[in-house]
Amino acid sequence: MTLALAKLQQTFSAALHYQAKGEECNIESDLFTADERMQIYRNNFIMSLSEVLEATYPMVCALVGDECFTQLARQHVLRYPLEEGDVTYYGEHFCDTIERFPAVVDAAPYASEVARFEWHIDLAQQLQGSIRQPEDLWPLARLSEVPPEEQPMIHFHLAPGVIPFHSQYAVFSLRQAIEQQSFDGLELNETEQGAICCINDGRLWTQSLDSDAFSLLQYIHSGCTLGEIPPEQLPHLNFLVESELVAGFSLAR
Repeated sequence: MTLALAKLQQTFSAALHYQAKGEECNIESDLFTADERMQIYRNNFIMSLSEVLEATYPMVCALVGDECFTQLARQHVLRYPLEEGDVTYYGEHFCDTIERFPAVVDAAPYASEVARFEWHIDLAQQLQGSIRQPEDLWPLARLSEVPPEEQPMIHFHLAPGVIPFHSQYAVFSLRQAIEQQSFDGLELNETEQGAICCINDGRLWTQSLDSDAFSLLQYIHSGCTLGEIPPEQLPHLNFLVESELVAGFSLAR
């Protein structure tokens, strides 16, 4: 009996994740059984999504090694099924998958936190093309035109694709060390915070910040107006602007 298309698709998806047999997918047997044929699809499916994960989490791969990463990726693919044809947004919760491997956690306790960091890097790339700036956005060069009585209503806007990130590990320094292949002086157990940035031309970079500059970044990210930001934070605004983190401003009416 021929299965209805929707039911066949559902069963095939389940079979890819070892939750159904090849025989249930109307796959014919000859020299190979239906499930042996299904295994070919499974292998290709897992390999393809593993490559997506490797592209999203290169730092994790560098930390744990190719063999370990392959096993982590396989478990993630089976635990978190692909729910749409577009793999652009696939890979969330990889940090949770790592936490399920005690041997990895014991050997590299920072691995799951690095995965969380890399997922936010991926999010910054996703956000860059989807966030629209307000139509009344003014360039920072026009700040001097705002009358003193309206200055408390100034609302700074971060560039699209800028995400604040705080970690108990030195993930910003680790990324730089991996890129430069220089690990001298790297202290992973130090707390770090900063910004993940992806701007219009697709450039992606990460910028560590001291605690005061990061605090100001968080105020701006949360939508606070100038009048709501503690005055002692404002001297760090120039640094955020020079780092291309602030796109402009509007006035909150």
